Amino acid sequence: MTWNWLGWLLWIAAVAFLCYVIHYIRVKQLMLIAKTGKRYQGSLVVRYIILLVIALAWLWGMCYLSFFRTVDYHNQSEVSTSVKYQALQLTEIKDDYYYVKVNRSDSGKRPVVSYTYWATNNNKYMTNSRFGSIADSSHYLSTEAAVYPWNRKALAKEDQRTNHAFAAVMTIRYKNTLLNGLGCRIHHVAEQYTLIRVPASNLIYQK
Repeated sequence: MTWNWLGWLLWIAAVAFLCYVIHYIRVKQLMLIAKTGKRYQGSLVVRYIILLVIALAWLWGMCYLSFFRTVDYHNQSEVSTSVKYQALQLTEIKDDYYYVKVNRSDSGKRPVVSYTYWATNNNKYMTNSRFGSIADSSHYLSTEAAVYPWNRKALAKEDQRTNHAFAAVMTIRYKNTLLNGLGCRIHHVAEQYTLIRVPASNLIYQK
């Protein structure tokens, strides 16, 4: 049992309350017109405004908790992280070899669109450049990837084991907490990031 049930219950209640408020306003207006022939009554308008503010604030609160609330990925009380390591495999092209193929764009804010690499299990993988980066210097961690909560000792060990040619895929999931449950986020993937390590830049094929 997770706290997601509470989030779903509050979502259903928030939508139902908004529908009730709209129905209430419509019925009251029809009754006002039928009884008095008027379309406006100050006390009713104030009541409408209060009910609408409550309904919209409730919906906005649920939207914030579900879609807009940011979570610190280093906060292990909020998220759990797991890392899958894959040794890279050299690929031949035009009498040359490479570990990673970089797909570039002719336009747009991001010059690099994606990275494609092959693991030693003969499977091909691709990652978006927004959620992946390459470390091709003397260090096993790229500047972009350094903001994530890596186990650096494990990265260093993998770097030595694979002769500086591996991919580390970090998956960050929301934990079973009350706040995550209110946003119906529990066990959902918060983010997945791929760090690709190659020994040198000349082992990157740029298309």
